[in-house]
Amino acid sequence: MSIEEIVKRHESTLKKYRGLYAFADLFASFLVIYVLFVLFNIQDLFLMFSTFEPYTGARYNILGFNALFETLGLISLAFILSLILTAVRHHRAEKKDAIALIEETHPVLKERLRTAYDNRNTDNIIVRDLIGGVIIDSKSVKSSSFLNRKKLARDLVVIVFAFTVLAYVAGTGYQTAFSPTDLNGVIENIPFVSDSNSELYPVEENGGTSNNESQEDIFGEPAVIVVEGKEVDLKIPPGAGQGFTSQETGEQINGSFIQSGPVNPEAVASQSYYENLPEGYRNVIQSYFEELAEE
Repeated sequence: MSIEEIVKRHESTLKKYRGLYAFADLFASFLVIYVLFVLFNIQDLFLMFSTFEPYTGARYNILGFNALFETLGLISLAFILSLILTAVRHHRAEKKDAIALIEETHPVLKERLRTAYDNRNTDNIIVRDLIGGVIIDSKSVKSSSFLNRKKLARDLVVIVFAFTVLAYVAGTGYQTAFSPTDLNGVIENIPFVSDSNSELYPVEENGGTSNNESQEDIFGEPAVIVVEGKEVDLKIPPGAGQGFTSQETGEQINGSFIQSGPVNPEAVASQSYYENLPEGYRNVIQSYFEELAEE
């Protein structure tokens, strides 16, 4: 057997072992995740989405067994998560080739095996002697020495433990009090996540809101004007149109309406005018009405 055939044979065996490690990790991760899903009632997660609501409680016949939709959903979800975890773990794991492992486990071949393999196409007496010695020494190398028994034993313990817990849950029906539906209240209290707006108030039947704050100052501070050194408060009356009204109040006049007789359709002088005129404009206004009366 040539040096190239020896390395390829060990490399093929090493790939099989790596596939076995990946399967054991995947199966152990799947069982652990599925057991956690069952213990914490993750099947209630399907009730929180309207897409899955029509399928909850449905049973499907698979290989002669009736399986609930929630059970199939948990199995699928657990498998996807375990597949992702296993892929990430094995992608980050250190991968040694067959030559490195052989030289690590068999010091007699250290550096010699690598040198002989790299120069396998070289034909001279030194290389032929090196390759011949490496082939003789590599006969003691067993492919089983590449198997990481500790790793497989660890995965086996996890699998047995997960199966034991799953059997206990199936036999006793034990589950924790936790449910994903309990997170609805937590999600509603997270800022920028809930649909509620704290600045809005629900409308009541009478058209108002549940806000207890006074609405008297909805227009802000009343406007103030100064007329001849005297401050006059103005405010927009609720429900009124444009303009301002003075806050000053006058005496209430109670009088009955007296219909006037027929008069000439010509302009007549006013019989009276408002005497309480602003100071400074009183003479001007009085002159205006007097000239109007003369005309």
